[in-house]
Amino acid sequence: MLGLACGDAAGPSSPPHEDDHDSTHGEPSDATSSLLKSSQATGDAALAPSSTEKLWRCDGPIELAVTVVVCILYALVGPLLILTNKYLMSKGNFPHPLLLTALTQASVAIISAVLVRGLRVVPLQHEFSTAFYLRNIATVGFSTAVTMCLGNSTYLFLSMAFIEILKGFAPVVTMMVQALFGEGLPRAKPAVAVLLICVGTAIASVGEMHMSLVGMLIMFGSIYFEAVRLILTQRLLGDKRLHVVEGLYYIAPCSCFFVLLAALFIDVPRLDMPRFWLQLQRDPWTTGTLILADCLLGFAVNTSSFLVIQRTNVIMLKLLSISRNALVVLSGIVFFSEEVTRVQIVGYSITVVFFAVYNYLQISGAAGPR
Repeated sequence: MLGLACGDAAGPSSPPHEDDHDSTHGEPSDATSSLLKSSQATGDAALAPSSTEKLWRCDGPIELAVTVVVCILYALVGPLLILTNKYLMSKGNFPHPLLLTALTQASVAIISAVLVRGLRVVPLQHEFSTAFYLRNIATVGFSTAVTMCLGNSTYLFLSMAFIEILKGFAPVVTMMVQALFGEGLPRAKPAVAVLLICVGTAIASVGEMHMSLVGMLIMFGSIYFEAVRLILTQRLLGDKRLHVVEGLYYIAPCSCFFVLLAALFIDVPRLDMPRFWLQLQRDPWTTGTLILADCLLGFAVNTSSFLVIQRTNVIMLKLLSISRNALVVLSGIVFFSEEVTRVQIVGYSITVVFFAVYNYLQISGAAGPR
């Protein structure tokens, strides 16, 4: 039975394996990006919840209020970051996804450094040699940078709604990458669920009115590198038991370096600063606020999923993840006048239903390797 009743949190241990539908595409890519993945991958035994049956932390009105706020925060920060990036790259006259990604990663690196080194809110429990950093952390940082750069770049070619639909292929790609790394294939039931996720996504893709082959290739590249990032994080950092913020303290500067390196060759040569400054002077409040929000939301996205897991359970995280993916689709329709056909709605509905089934099987233990 799910532990949805109020009560004390269960004792800490590592959460089960995650295949978050919302990969880190500009939110990190949930990821980003997703700190639940980082926490689980790095074995955060000190803070992660014990199981999917952990009781919610709502012992009294204050604890309940904090838990509700955390859940709302997780449901909103991802879509808000996507909307912010989409606006800046379209209406904000700043079509430079790599520079925006670098800005987000730089802010994450600065905030995590302040929390670890300055305020000491999170203790620095690990010191790594230069060789270990270059061999392990730099590898994870590179895969994180590629994932986020590709994920943000898709918004130049595809609609927000279609991007969320394509994320339905994430479990399939993750399974393929796991097989390539020798981690085995899932059992029959979750494999069928994944197959039906593909069917739903394929139906939705057929209904897309503004198809872009380049955008789709970039999107699938982002999904692939997200799966690679998760596996590399598990293999290279899995025994270090890093706290989530401590992990960001080490990885974010490294990934920011790689993003900046790519931006110097791709975004900077075509940077139209006079046009951007004109936009900034025309509407300084909106543009300046969105840039600041982009910085803060980047850190919030990287930590919110971990906080949900800490205060509720994995099942709640999955439900919120599915809900916020639908929120992104709706936001694209409302704020950017994106068109969604009936065929896409049918396909997306199939994807969401069987993604929920897949996650249920995964959480219940039926999705383990053969």
